[in-house]
Amino acid sequence: MKEQTLFWSRTEIQFYILNKYPLIPTILGAAFTLACSTQLSLGQTVDQTIAFLSDVHLQDVYADLHSKEFKGVLNPRNGKFATIRTMKSQLNSTRLFNENYFAFIQALEDLKQKGIRWVVLPGDFTDDGQPMNVMALKSILDQYSREVGMRFFLTTGNHDPVKPFGGIAGKRDFWG
Repeated sequence: MKEQTLFWSRTEIQFYILNKYPLIPTILGAAFTLACSTQLSLGQTVDQTIAFLSDVHLQDVYADLHSKEFKGVLNPRNGKFATIRTMKSQLNSTRLFNENYFAFIQALEDLKQKGIRWVVLPGDFTDDGQPMNVMALKSILDQYSREVGMRFFLTTGNHDPVKPFGGIAGKRDFWG
């Protein structure tokens, strides 16, 4: 079991603040506008590019289910157990799930190559706030924050938890 810490990471604090105080995105927008106008008035040229990645619906396809009975489906190419949704689950939905993990990583890699360091996720960063997917998102954001220096700003959508793991999440057809 992972050891608990008394300190919150920058990503955890941002999750908490943006979910607890919904006016924060408006304040951040005003701050960005002010920062941009100040830079221009001083005649400086600073890259002010901000990326928006909306409706990510991250599904952790390599989640550790902490189960002795079911570890997932073995991927023979990389030796990892995949915890993917069934085709029936995807066909009965308006969203894709299994591909979202790889698409999100690729989007972040693209932003990294373009030198974009500020990223906004304006809601629906998970499907229905399943804890394993929220933890996977946190892990990915922490990695890009630490290794690349990206800053992430999140606010919840209708598919995200509004308090940390505080409600029943998921659908009955999640694993088939």
